[in-house]
Amino acid sequence: MHAFALKARYLFPVDGPPIPDGVLTMADERIVAVGENVSGSPLRDLGNVALLPGLINAHTHLEFSDLSAPLGQSGVAFADWIASIVTRRRAQSVAADWPQLRYRAVERGLGEVERTGTVAVGEIAPPGWPEATFQARPVDGTVFLELLGLSQERVEPLLAQAAEHAAGAAAQTKWRAGLSPHAPYTVHPELLARMCPLCRQFRVPLAMHLAETREELELLQSGSGPLVPMLQSFNAWHPDAIPRGSRPLDYLRIMAQSHRALVVHGNYLAPDEIAFLAARTARMSVVYCPRTHAYFRHEPYPLPSLLAAGVNVAIGTDSRASNPDLSLWEELCYIRQHFGGLASADVLRMGTINGAVALGVDADFGSLTPGKSARLAIVPLPDRDDRDPHSLLFESSPGTMPLCCVNPKQQD
Repeated sequence: MHAFALKARYLFPVDGPPIPDGVLTMADERIVAVGENVSGSPLRDLGNVALLPGLINAHTHLEFSDLSAPLGQSGVAFADWIASIVTRRRAQSVAADWPQLRYRAVERGLGEVERTGTVAVGEIAPPGWPEATFQARPVDGTVFLELLGLSQERVEPLLAQAAEHAAGAAAQTKWRAGLSPHAPYTVHPELLARMCPLCRQFRVPLAMHLAETREELELLQSGSGPLVPMLQSFNAWHPDAIPRGSRPLDYLRIMAQSHRALVVHGNYLAPDEIAFLAARTARMSVVYCPRTHAYFRHEPYPLPSLLAAGVNVAIGTDSRASNPDLSLWEELCYIRQHFGGLASADVLRMGTINGAVALGVDADFGSLTPGKSARLAIVPLPDRDDRDPHSLLFESSPGTMPLCCVNPKQQD
């Protein structure tokens, strides 16, 4: 067993208070002890830095990682943005080198999240996703197969596809399976309802974009609004599929029957929907994507209400189609800058243990706890003191990104 110990100005275990002059012992890619050196070897002092658990990015679309800037302009109408996504996908899908393009995009995205301190992602992947990218990278991936089909005729084929994906993950160890019925306006309610028992059978999580826009709420309520002509333009609108008078709560009730459920975005959740989630916090989470939310100029995010109710809120970067980069650390810094009333410790939890709970990987990630993964994030600290070490942690200037610590096998 190869063991070694690191020392830093502060350890941020997340499941306990910060530890000054903290020591962490690791062996065989796992944490052995927190607060003491039991390695039998001299300490390696990293100096004026913080050691914290690797970050958890609970929502990504890595297929767009080849973009150098978001699609459209900030404040773009959501229906127009979705139309540009669909148009881009369709144009690329007929390219002769499309598999290679997709592989390179996902590989680039995984490299970016790894470089910026992320150790686990919740990836939304369309059919035909490049599995080899996750085989080659150390990032832990929960790969949610994206399923779209508003027509009744698509229910059975998509269920078969979902079952194949969930079953296939059991045969290997490089990635975990998840299922993602895309959104209420692209998924037949029966498909969602029948997917939940499938998730329980294979013990995989389910993720759905829900309560994302006012346009979505309008479509659920009355079958009208800007999303309808957008769907019609792609021959994807089936007006009888969604019962009039529907709302996100109807979908939450179905999702609650899954093994584990992630509500992606949740920008426009009503108070009773927040209460519903708070009562099921062990198995249902909300994933907030801060800079994507700002890109679309949505109404203020209900983060204080979600946290006050006790909802498990995780953080995601979404994609480079609506975000300048894939740094979860920048998302956390954004939250701290724009929600001044939140405790910095709670901000850190959203990017670590909350995300691990949302994805169901908290046995391995999310805190500096003996037995968990030894893949860490390292954040440089300023040369000053503060009564709250978390203030030092988040003082990094804009653009400063944490570096992921290599695993113990590479510490010789």
